[in-house]
Amino acid sequence: MIDIILLGATGYTGRLCASYMAQVLPENISWAIAGRNKSKLQLLHKELGLEEPKCTVYALDLASDEAISELVKTSRVIINAIGPYATTCGTAVIRACAENGTDYVDCGEPAWMRDIIAQYDTTARNSGSRIIMTTGWAAVPADLSVYLAALKLQRHFSLPTREVLVCLDDVRGSFSGGSLSSLCSLEPVDIAPFDLSPVPRTDQQVAKNGVLPPPNALDVQFVDELGVLVESTHSQIETTVIGRSWGLHAGHGSDFLSPEGYGENFFFSSRMKCSNALSALMFRTSLSLLTNAITKIPPIRYLATRMFPPGTGPSEEARRGHYFKYRTLAIADDKGTGPVPKVEVKFAYDGDPYVFTGVALTQAVLVLLQGNIPAHRQGGILTPATLGEEFVARLKRPEAGVKIEVEVLGYQNAINTYINAPGSLPQYRSRIHPPLPPAHHEQVALSALATPDPALIPAIAQRPILQCSHRDDSFPRGANPKVQQ
Repeated sequence: MIDIILLGATGYTGRLCASYMAQVLPENISWAIAGRNKSKLQLLHKELGLEEPKCTVYALDLASDEAISELVKTSRVIINAIGPYATTCGTAVIRACAENGTDYVDCGEPAWMRDIIAQYDTTARNSGSRIIMTTGWAAVPADLSVYLAALKLQRHFSLPTREVLVCLDDVRGSFSGGSLSSLCSLEPVDIAPFDLSPVPRTDQQVAKNGVLPPPNALDVQFVDELGVLVESTHSQIETTVIGRSWGLHAGHGSDFLSPEGYGENFFFSSRMKCSNALSALMFRTSLSLLTNAITKIPPIRYLATRMFPPGTGPSEEARRGHYFKYRTLAIADDKGTGPVPKVEVKFAYDGDPYVFTGVALTQAVLVLLQGNIPAHRQGGILTPATLGEEFVARLKRPEAGVKIEVEVLGYQNAINTYINAPGSLPQYRSRIHPPLPPAHHEQVALSALATPDPALIPAIAQRPILQCSHRDDSFPRGANPKVQQ
Protein backbone atom coordinates (compact mmCIF):
# COMPACT_ATOMS: atom_id res chain seq x y z
CA MET A 1 0.00 0.00 0.00
CA ILE A 2 1.40 3.38 -1.08
CA ASP A 3 0.80 6.34 1.23
CA ILE A 4 0.28 9.06 -1.43
CA ILE A 5 -0.34 9.02 -5.18
CA LEU A 6 -0.08 12.34 -7.03
CA LEU A 7 -2.30 12.14 -10.10
CA GLY A 8 -1.47 14.59 -12.90
CA ALA A 9 2.10 15.13 -11.76
CA THR A 10 3.34 16.46 -15.12
CA GLY A 11 0.83 19.33 -15.36
CA TYR A 12 1.72 22.83 -14.18
CA THR A 13 0.29 22.59 -10.65
CA GLY A 14 1.12 18.89 -10.41
CA ARG A 15 4.77 19.51 -11.21
CA LEU A 16 5.02 22.22 -8.53
CA CYS A 17 3.36 19.88 -6.05
CA ALA A 18 5.71 17.01 -6.94
CA SER A 19 8.73 19.28 -6.54
CA TYR A 20 7.58 20.33 -3.07
CA MET A 21 6.77 16.76 -2.05
CA ALA A 22 10.26 15.66 -3.09
CA GLN A 23 11.72 18.24 -0.70
CA VAL A 24 9.58 17.74 2.40
CA LEU A 25 8.09 14.24 2.56
CA PRO A 26 9.57 12.19 5.42
CA GLU A 27 11.59 9.09 4.57
CA ASN A 28 8.92 6.83 6.01
CA ILE A 29 6.26 8.14 3.59
CA SER A 30 5.97 6.24 0.31
CA TRP A 31 4.52 8.00 -2.72
CA ALA A 32 4.06 7.80 -6.46
CA ILE A 33 3.55 10.10 -9.42
CA ALA A 34 0.85 9.04 -11.86
CA GLY A 35 -0.63 10.06 -15.20
CA ARG A 36 -1.23 8.88 -18.73
CA ASN A 37 2.21 9.60 -20.27
CA LYS A 38 4.86 7.28 -18.87
CA SER A 39 7.80 8.96 -20.61
CA LYS A 40 6.89 12.38 -19.16
CA LEU A 41 6.49 10.85 -15.72
CA GLN A 42 9.88 9.13 -15.94
CA LEU A 43 11.51 12.37 -17.05
CA LEU A 44 9.99 14.24 -14.09
CA HIS A 45 11.08 11.42 -11.78
CA LYS A 46 14.65 11.88 -13.00
CA GLU A 47 14.56 15.70 -12.90
CA LEU A 48 13.49 15.66 -9.25
CA GLY A 49 16.18 13.12 -8.33
CA LEU A 50 13.62 10.62 -7.09
CA GLU A 51 14.43 6.99 -6.45
CA GLU A 52 12.40 3.84 -6.14
CA PRO A 53 10.97 2.36 -4.00
CA LYS A 54 10.35 5.62 -2.10
CA CYS A 55 8.71 7.17 -5.17
CA THR A 56 7.37 5.06 -8.02
CA VAL A 57 5.84 5.85 -11.41
CA TYR A 58 2.36 4.77 -12.52
CA ALA A 59 1.05 5.22 -16.05
CA LEU A 60 -2.62 4.45 -16.64
CA ASP A 61 -5.53 4.99 -19.01
CA LEU A 62 -7.39 7.89 -17.43
CA ALA A 63 -10.45 7.15 -19.56
CA SER A 64 -10.81 3.74 -17.90
CA ASP A 65 -12.84 3.65 -14.69
CA GLU A 66 -11.41 0.20 -13.97
CA ALA A 67 -7.81 1.42 -14.23
CA ILE A 68 -8.57 4.38 -11.96
CA SER A 69 -10.25 2.13 -9.41
CA GLU A 70 -7.28 -0.24 -9.35
CA LEU A 71 -4.91 2.69 -8.80
CA VAL A 72 -7.02 4.09 -5.96
CA LYS A 73 -7.07 0.73 -4.19
CA THR A 74 -3.27 0.81 -3.90
CA SER A 75 -3.10 4.16 -2.05
CA ARG A 76 -4.10 5.66 1.29
CA VAL A 77 -4.51 9.18 -0.16
CA ILE A 78 -4.92 10.53 -3.70
CA ILE A 79 -3.89 14.05 -4.73
CA ASN A 80 -5.67 14.93 -7.97
CA ALA A 81 -4.06 17.76 -9.96
CA ILE A 82 -5.79 17.03 -13.28
CA GLY A 83 -8.18 19.78 -14.26
CA PRO A 84 -10.69 20.87 -15.31
CA TYR A 85 -12.08 18.28 -12.91
CA ALA A 86 -15.62 18.22 -14.24
CA THR A 87 -14.58 17.47 -17.82
CA THR A 88 -11.64 15.12 -17.21
CA CYS A 89 -11.34 12.12 -14.89
CA GLY A 90 -12.21 14.00 -11.69
CA THR A 91 -15.59 12.38 -11.08
CA ALA A 92 -14.27 8.87 -11.74
CA VAL A 93 -11.40 9.39 -9.27
CA ILE A 94 -13.70 10.64 -6.51
CA ARG A 95 -16.17 7.83 -7.13
CA ALA A 96 -13.38 5.27 -6.75
CA CYS A 97 -12.11 6.94 -3.56
CA ALA A 98 -15.60 7.16 -2.05
CA GLU A 99 -16.33 3.50 -2.80
CA ASN A 100 -12.99 2.20 -1.51
CA GLY A 101 -12.54 4.37 1.59
CA THR A 102 -9.48 6.16 0.16
CA ASP A 103 -8.79 9.74 1.23
CA TYR A 104 -8.58 12.44 -1.44
CA VAL A 105 -7.57 16.09 -1.93
CA ASP A 106 -7.82 18.44 -4.92
CA CYS A 107 -8.19 22.12 -5.81
CA GLY A 108 -11.52 21.73 -7.62
CA GLU A 109 -14.31 23.94 -8.90
CA PRO A 110 -17.43 24.86 -6.83
CA ALA A 111 -20.03 23.90 -9.45
CA TRP A 112 -18.46 20.47 -9.80
CA MET A 113 -18.25 20.20 -6.02
CA ARG A 114 -22.03 20.61 -5.82
CA ASP A 115 -22.54 17.67 -8.18
CA ILE A 116 -20.04 15.52 -6.27
CA ILE A 117 -21.75 16.19 -2.94
CA ALA A 118 -25.10 15.14 -4.37
CA GLN A 119 -23.69 11.94 -5.85
CA TYR A 120 -20.99 10.71 -3.47
CA ASP A 121 -21.22 12.37 -0.04
CA THR A 122 -23.27 9.53 1.43
CA THR A 123 -21.03 6.89 -0.14
CA ALA A 124 -17.91 8.56 1.27
CA ARG A 125 -19.42 8.88 4.74
CA ASN A 126 -20.34 5.20 4.72
CA SER A 127 -16.85 4.11 3.62
CA GLY A 128 -14.96 6.62 5.78
CA SER A 129 -13.36 8.30 2.77
CA ARG A 130 -12.37 11.90 3.60
CA ILE A 131 -12.63 13.93 0.43
CA ILE A 132 -11.13 17.41 0.90
CA MET A 133 -11.99 19.52 -2.13
CA THR A 134 -10.72 23.00 -3.10
CA THR A 135 -7.41 22.66 -1.24
CA GLY A 136 -5.67 25.42 -3.16
CA TRP A 137 -4.94 29.12 -2.85
CA ALA A 138 -8.41 30.08 -4.09
CA ALA A 139 -10.06 28.67 -0.95
CA VAL A 140 -7.59 27.63 1.77
CA PRO A 141 -6.58 31.12 3.06
CA ALA A 142 -10.21 32.24 3.37
CA ASP A 143 -11.57 28.96 4.77
CA LEU A 144 -8.87 28.66 7.42
CA SER A 145 -9.03 32.36 8.33
CA VAL A 146 -12.78 32.14 8.97
CA TYR A 147 -12.28 28.97 11.02
CA LEU A 148 -9.54 30.57 13.14
CA ALA A 149 -11.53 33.76 13.68
CA ALA A 150 -14.61 31.85 14.82
CA LEU A 151 -12.45 29.69 17.07
CA LYS A 152 -10.89 32.77 18.69
CA LEU A 153 -14.28 34.33 19.42
CA GLN A 154 -15.58 31.07 20.89
CA ARG A 155 -12.59 30.32 23.09
CA HIS A 156 -11.90 33.80 24.42
CA PHE A 157 -15.35 35.37 24.56
CA SER A 158 -17.75 32.40 24.51
CA LEU A 159 -19.51 34.14 21.64
CA PRO A 160 -20.60 32.94 18.19
CA THR A 161 -19.60 34.79 15.04
CA ARG A 162 -21.95 37.33 13.47
CA GLU A 163 -19.96 38.41 10.41
CA VAL A 164 -16.67 37.61 8.70
CA LEU A 165 -15.19 39.59 5.83
CA VAL A 166 -12.23 38.00 4.06
CA CYS A 167 -10.13 40.55 2.17
CA LEU A 168 -7.42 39.80 -0.37
CA ASP A 169 -5.25 42.66 0.84
CA ASP A 170 -2.42 42.39 -1.68
CA VAL A 171 -1.37 39.95 -4.40
CA ARG A 172 1.14 39.61 -7.17
CA GLY A 173 0.90 36.64 -9.49
CA SER A 174 -0.32 35.32 -12.81
CA PHE A 175 -2.52 32.48 -14.03
CA SER A 176 -1.80 29.10 -15.56
CA GLY A 177 -3.19 27.58 -18.71
CA GLY A 178 -4.98 25.02 -16.58
CA SER A 179 -6.85 27.71 -14.64
CA LEU A 180 -7.85 29.40 -17.88
CA SER A 181 -8.96 26.06 -19.31
CA SER A 182 -11.12 25.45 -16.23
CA LEU A 183 -12.70 28.89 -16.60
CA CYS A 184 -13.41 28.37 -20.30
CA SER A 185 -14.78 24.84 -19.96
CA LEU A 186 -17.41 25.53 -17.31
CA GLU A 187 -20.75 27.20 -17.77
CA PRO A 188 -21.38 30.09 -15.35
CA VAL A 189 -23.54 28.94 -12.44
CA ASP A 190 -25.22 30.74 -9.59
CA ILE A 191 -24.65 29.05 -6.22
CA ALA A 192 -26.27 30.59 -3.14
CA PRO A 193 -23.99 31.09 -0.09
CA PHE A 194 -25.19 28.03 1.83
CA ASP A 195 -26.28 25.77 -1.04
CA LEU A 196 -23.59 23.21 -0.21
CA SER A 197 -24.12 23.26 3.55
CA PRO A 198 -25.31 19.96 5.07
CA VAL A 199 -27.42 22.08 7.44
CA PRO A 200 -30.22 23.90 5.59
CA ARG A 201 -30.87 27.60 6.15
CA THR A 202 -34.19 29.33 5.66
CA ASP A 203 -34.60 32.04 3.04
CA GLN A 204 -34.78 34.58 5.86
CA GLN A 205 -31.48 33.37 7.32
CA VAL A 206 -29.74 33.40 3.94
CA ALA A 207 -31.03 36.91 3.23
CA LYS A 208 -29.52 38.35 6.41
CA ASN A 209 -27.02 41.14 5.97
CA GLY A 210 -23.88 41.74 7.96
CA VAL A 211 -23.23 44.47 10.48
CA LEU A 212 -20.39 46.14 8.57
CA PRO A 213 -21.21 48.99 6.16
CA PRO A 214 -22.65 47.33 3.03
CA PRO A 215 -21.38 47.91 -0.53
CA ASN A 216 -22.84 50.93 -2.31
CA ALA A 217 -24.83 50.89 -5.55
CA LEU A 218 -21.60 50.38 -7.52
CA ASP A 219 -20.63 47.41 -5.31
CA VAL A 220 -17.78 49.33 -3.68
CA GLN A 221 -17.49 48.87 0.08
CA PHE A 222 -15.74 51.06 2.65
CA VAL A 223 -14.61 49.38 5.88
CA ASP A 224 -12.53 51.35 8.39
CA GLU A 225 -10.27 48.46 9.35
CA LEU A 226 -9.67 47.25 5.77
CA GLY A 227 -10.09 50.17 3.35
CA VAL A 228 -11.80 50.40 -0.05
CA LEU A 229 -13.10 47.00 -1.14
CA VAL A 230 -14.66 45.34 -4.17
CA GLU A 231 -15.91 41.79 -4.72
CA SER A 232 -13.03 39.32 -4.90
CA THR A 233 -12.20 37.23 -7.95
CA HIS A 234 -12.46 34.24 -5.60
CA SER A 235 -15.84 35.24 -4.23
CA GLN A 236 -17.83 32.30 -5.58
CA ILE A 237 -15.45 29.57 -4.52
CA GLU A 238 -14.77 31.13 -1.09
CA THR A 239 -18.47 31.70 -0.39
CA THR A 240 -19.33 28.17 -1.50
CA VAL A 241 -16.61 26.46 0.53
CA ILE A 242 -17.13 28.53 3.68
CA GLY A 243 -20.87 27.95 3.50
CA ARG A 244 -20.20 24.22 3.58
CA SER A 245 -17.65 24.60 6.39
CA TRP A 246 -20.30 26.48 8.38
CA GLY A 247 -22.67 23.54 8.00
CA LEU A 248 -20.05 20.90 8.77
CA HIS A 249 -19.27 22.63 12.07
CA ALA A 250 -22.89 23.41 13.00
CA GLY A 251 -24.38 20.56 14.96
CA HIS A 252 -24.17 18.14 17.84
CA GLY A 253 -24.57 14.76 16.15
CA SER A 254 -21.97 12.39 14.76
CA ASP A 255 -22.32 13.99 11.32
CA PHE A 256 -20.87 17.29 12.54
CA LEU A 257 -17.36 18.30 13.51
CA SER A 258 -17.91 20.60 16.48
CA PRO A 259 -20.75 21.41 18.86
CA GLU A 260 -20.19 25.16 18.81
CA GLY A 261 -20.29 25.99 15.12
CA TYR A 262 -19.63 29.43 13.68
CA GLY A 263 -23.02 30.83 14.74
CA GLU A 264 -26.62 30.69 13.61
CA ASN A 265 -26.54 34.33 12.39
CA PHE A 266 -23.24 33.88 10.53
CA PHE A 267 -22.72 36.14 7.49
CA PHE A 268 -19.75 36.00 5.11
CA SER A 269 -18.40 38.14 2.29
CA SER A 270 -15.31 37.92 0.09
CA ARG A 271 -13.65 41.17 -0.98
CA MET A 272 -10.36 42.49 -2.28
CA LYS A 273 -8.66 45.78 -1.51
CA CYS A 274 -8.25 48.63 -3.98
CA SER A 275 -6.30 51.85 -3.57
CA ASN A 276 -9.38 54.06 -3.98
CA ALA A 277 -13.00 54.05 -5.12
CA LEU A 278 -12.16 54.83 -8.75
CA SER A 279 -9.69 51.96 -9.08
CA ALA A 280 -12.24 49.66 -7.42
CA LEU A 281 -14.88 50.60 -9.97
CA MET A 282 -12.45 50.23 -12.88
CA PHE A 283 -11.28 46.83 -11.65
CA ARG A 284 -14.82 45.55 -11.19
CA THR A 285 -15.86 46.70 -14.67
CA SER A 286 -12.81 45.36 -16.50
CA LEU A 287 -12.96 42.00 -14.72
CA SER A 288 -16.63 41.58 -15.58
CA LEU A 289 -15.99 42.40 -19.25
CA LEU A 290 -13.01 40.05 -19.46
CA THR A 291 -14.77 37.14 -17.75
CA ASN A 292 -17.86 37.46 -19.92
CA ALA A 293 -15.74 37.68 -23.06
CA ILE A 294 -13.77 34.53 -22.24
CA THR A 295 -16.72 32.45 -21.09
CA LYS A 296 -19.42 33.59 -23.53
CA ILE A 297 -17.72 34.56 -26.81
CA PRO A 298 -16.37 31.41 -28.56
CA PRO A 299 -13.70 33.11 -30.74
CA ILE A 300 -12.18 34.87 -27.74
CA ARG A 301 -12.35 31.69 -25.68
CA TYR A 302 -10.59 29.77 -28.46
CA LEU A 303 -7.88 32.43 -28.78
CA ALA A 304 -7.28 32.51 -25.02
CA THR A 305 -6.87 28.74 -24.75
CA ARG A 306 -4.50 28.72 -27.74
CA MET A 307 -2.34 31.43 -26.18
CA PHE A 308 -2.27 29.79 -22.73
CA PRO A 309 -2.63 26.00 -23.17
CA PRO A 310 -2.94 23.63 -20.17
CA GLY A 311 0.41 22.83 -18.59
CA THR A 312 1.76 26.37 -18.96
CA GLY A 313 2.11 29.06 -16.32
CA PRO A 314 4.47 31.61 -14.77
CA SER A 315 8.15 30.75 -15.14
CA GLU A 316 10.36 30.08 -12.14
CA GLU A 317 11.93 33.51 -12.55
CA ALA A 318 8.53 35.22 -12.66
CA ARG A 319 7.32 33.30 -9.60
CA ARG A 320 10.14 34.71 -7.46
CA GLY A 321 8.38 38.06 -7.19
CA HIS A 322 4.93 36.67 -6.44
CA TYR A 323 3.11 36.70 -3.11
CA PHE A 324 -0.31 37.17 -1.52
CA LYS A 325 -1.69 38.61 1.71
CA TYR A 326 -5.14 38.17 3.24
CA ARG A 327 -6.71 40.08 6.11
CA THR A 328 -9.90 38.78 7.67
CA LEU A 329 -12.16 40.75 10.00
CA ALA A 330 -14.57 38.84 12.23
CA ILE A 331 -17.25 40.36 14.48
CA ALA A 332 -18.85 38.50 17.37
CA ASP A 333 -22.58 37.96 17.64
CA ASP A 334 -22.93 39.84 20.93
CA LYS A 335 -26.49 40.92 21.62
CA GLY A 336 -25.43 43.10 24.54
CA THR A 337 -25.07 46.87 24.55
CA GLY A 338 -21.32 47.01 25.11
CA PRO A 339 -18.50 47.06 22.55
CA VAL A 340 -18.57 44.02 20.28
CA PRO A 341 -15.43 41.87 20.11
CA LYS A 342 -13.57 41.87 16.80
CA VAL A 343 -10.84 39.52 15.62
CA GLU A 344 -8.38 39.97 12.78
CA VAL A 345 -6.62 37.09 11.02
CA LYS A 346 -3.61 37.75 8.81
CA PHE A 347 -2.69 35.04 6.30
CA ALA A 348 0.34 35.70 4.08
CA TYR A 349 2.59 33.72 1.76
CA ASP A 350 5.80 35.12 0.31
CA GLY A 351 5.70 33.04 -2.86
CA ASP A 352 3.65 32.22 -5.93
CA PRO A 353 -0.01 31.25 -5.39
CA TYR A 354 0.43 28.08 -7.48
CA VAL A 355 3.41 27.06 -5.36
CA PHE A 356 1.22 27.61 -2.31
CA THR A 357 -1.37 25.26 -3.81
CA GLY A 358 1.27 22.54 -3.99
CA VAL A 359 2.24 23.27 -0.39
CA ALA A 360 -1.38 23.17 0.79
CA LEU A 361 -2.15 19.92 -1.03
CA THR A 362 0.93 18.24 0.42
CA GLN A 363 0.41 19.43 3.99
CA ALA A 364 -3.28 18.51 3.87
CA VAL A 365 -2.35 14.97 2.86
CA LEU A 366 0.16 14.72 5.71
CA VAL A 367 -2.54 15.80 8.14
CA LEU A 368 -4.87 13.10 6.81
CA LEU A 369 -2.16 10.46 7.15
CA GLN A 370 -1.38 11.58 10.70
CA GLY A 371 -4.89 11.16 12.08
CA ASN A 372 -6.45 12.49 15.30
CA ILE A 373 -7.98 15.57 13.67
CA PRO A 374 -11.56 16.82 13.32
CA ALA A 375 -11.92 15.53 9.76
CA HIS A 376 -11.24 12.00 11.00
CA ARG A 377 -14.51 11.90 12.93
CA GLN A 378 -16.38 11.23 9.71
CA GLY A 379 -15.97 10.61 6.04
CA GLY A 380 -17.70 12.62 3.34
CA ILE A 381 -17.16 15.61 1.10
CA LEU A 382 -15.31 17.99 3.41
CA THR A 383 -13.45 21.32 3.26
CA PRO A 384 -9.94 22.52 4.21
CA ALA A 385 -11.24 23.97 7.50
CA THR A 386 -12.27 20.50 8.66
CA LEU A 387 -8.58 19.62 8.88
CA GLY A 388 -8.49 21.90 11.92
CA GLU A 389 -5.60 23.41 13.81
CA GLU A 390 -3.16 20.69 12.80
CA PHE A 391 -3.41 21.90 9.21
CA VAL A 392 -2.80 25.47 10.38
CA ALA A 393 0.23 24.36 12.41
CA ARG A 394 1.70 22.53 9.43
CA LEU A 395 1.26 25.51 7.12
CA LYS A 396 3.12 27.68 9.64
CA ARG A 397 6.16 25.40 9.65
CA PRO A 398 9.33 26.82 8.05
CA GLU A 399 9.19 24.33 5.18
CA ALA A 400 5.68 25.53 4.31
CA GLY A 401 6.38 29.23 4.78
CA VAL A 402 2.90 30.55 5.58
CA LYS A 403 2.51 33.38 8.11
CA ILE A 404 -0.73 33.26 10.11
CA GLU A 405 -1.58 35.65 12.95
CA VAL A 406 -4.79 35.88 14.98
CA GLU A 407 -5.44 38.81 17.31
CA VAL A 408 -8.26 40.63 19.06
CA LEU A 409 -8.71 44.23 17.93
CA GLY A 410 -9.00 47.38 20.07
CA TYR A 411 -10.60 46.03 23.19
CA GLN A 412 -9.52 48.25 26.07
CA ASN A 413 -12.95 49.86 26.30
CA ALA A 414 -14.60 46.47 26.38
CA ILE A 415 -12.40 45.34 29.26
CA ASN A 416 -13.23 48.42 31.28
CA THR A 417 -16.93 48.00 30.50
CA TYR A 418 -16.90 44.36 31.57
CA ILE A 419 -14.89 44.62 34.77
CA ASN A 420 -16.61 47.81 35.96
CA ALA A 421 -20.14 46.69 35.12
CA PRO A 422 -22.71 46.77 37.96
CA GLY A 423 -22.59 43.50 39.83
CA SER A 424 -19.00 42.76 38.88
CA LEU A 425 -17.09 40.98 41.61
CA PRO A 426 -13.86 42.37 43.12
CA GLN A 427 -12.07 39.08 42.48
CA TYR A 428 -13.03 39.37 38.79
CA ARG A 429 -11.44 42.83 38.58
CA SER A 430 -8.34 41.58 40.37
CA ARG A 431 -7.72 38.96 37.71
CA ILE A 432 -6.75 41.58 35.13
CA HIS A 433 -3.01 42.28 35.57
CA PRO A 434 -1.60 44.87 35.42
CA PRO A 435 -4.30 47.54 35.90
CA LEU A 436 -5.02 49.26 32.62
CA PRO A 437 -3.90 52.92 32.45
CA PRO A 438 -6.65 55.27 31.28
CA ALA A 439 -4.77 56.97 28.45
CA HIS A 440 -3.22 56.29 25.05
CA HIS A 441 -4.26 52.64 24.62
CA GLU A 442 -4.33 51.77 20.95
CA GLN A 443 -4.87 48.04 21.18
CA VAL A 444 -5.24 45.33 23.78
CA ALA A 445 -4.92 41.65 23.01
CA LEU A 446 -7.13 39.49 25.22
CA SER A 447 -7.24 35.92 26.36
CA ALA A 448 -9.72 33.97 28.51
CA LEU A 449 -12.34 36.72 28.70
CA ALA A 450 -15.93 35.52 28.44
CA THR A 451 -19.29 37.30 28.43
CA PRO A 452 -20.36 40.47 30.28
CA ASP A 453 -23.44 38.71 31.62
CA PRO A 454 -23.29 39.42 35.40
CA ALA A 455 -24.76 35.99 36.11
CA LEU A 456 -21.61 34.39 34.73
CA ILE A 457 -19.07 36.59 36.51
CA PRO A 458 -18.48 34.15 39.41
CA ALA A 459 -17.57 31.46 36.89
CA ILE A 460 -15.34 33.86 34.99
CA ALA A 461 -13.52 34.70 38.20
CA GLN A 462 -12.36 31.10 38.49
CA ARG A 463 -10.59 31.18 35.14
CA PRO A 464 -6.79 31.42 34.81
CA ILE A 465 -5.35 34.85 35.46
CA LEU A 466 -5.30 37.10 32.41
CA GLN A 467 -2.28 39.30 31.93
CA CYS A 468 -2.84 42.06 29.39
CA SER A 469 0.22 43.80 28.08
CA HIS A 470 -1.03 47.27 27.19
CA ARG A 471 0.62 50.00 25.20
CA ASP A 472 2.35 52.69 27.23
CA ASP A 473 5.55 54.72 26.98
CA SER A 474 7.64 51.56 27.25
CA PHE A 475 6.30 50.36 23.88
CA PRO A 476 7.94 51.80 20.76
CA ARG A 477 5.60 53.28 18.21
CA GLY A 478 4.13 50.46 16.11
CA ALA A 479 4.80 47.75 18.69
CA ASN A 480 2.15 45.09 19.07
CA PRO A 481 1.27 44.19 22.68
CA LYS A 482 0.96 40.46 23.33
CA VAL A 483 -1.06 38.32 25.65
CA GLN A 484 0.70 36.41 28.41
CA GLN A 485 -1.18 33.64 30.14
